[in-house]
Amino acid sequence: MGVFDKSLCDCCVCPMQCVLEQLIDIPVLIFRRIGSSILTTISEVDNFIAFTDQGKFPICNITAITIPDGATLNLKPIKKNTGECFCCEDPITNLASTLIDQVVEMNVIGIASSFEISIVDVGEGIILTGNPVGTEVLPISSCAITRINSINQQQINSQN
Repeated sequence: MGVFDKSLCDCCVCPMQCVLEQLIDIPVLIFRRIGSSILTTISEVDNFIAFTDQGKFPICNITAITIPDGATLNLKPIKKNTGECFCCEDPITNLASTLIDQVVEMNVIGIASSFEISIVDVGEGIILTGNPVGTEVLPISSCAITRINSINQQQINSQN
């Protein structure tokens, strides 16, 4: 899962690199901080760059990825930070870890509108989510989340 505990990029860029390394040769939909999403296949991940059939992408600009059904990911365990990530990534990661197995409404940089999604797992800098009505998996960079709103079961039932 890569060595990056001593990097300033350990909050979300290194964890996203670890996710991308696990998705080599698998078609993915990449969401970026600016611009549209791109359907691509990753051929290599090196030095915080994702090399794909659609070009090279700096990992710091990747906010989320849609991966195919059945793909599994290993996330880096959450660690206690005291430096660069203490004010931004840690609080949202810690909040998300209390919402595992719950459906939330979320806003993410690079995705045009809010959406409802279930939180499946949380690792250092990455929130692994799943479609509450399907099995599609979406790893999201903690640093790209701009809002999480808990949705209780009563609200879900009233929408149906």
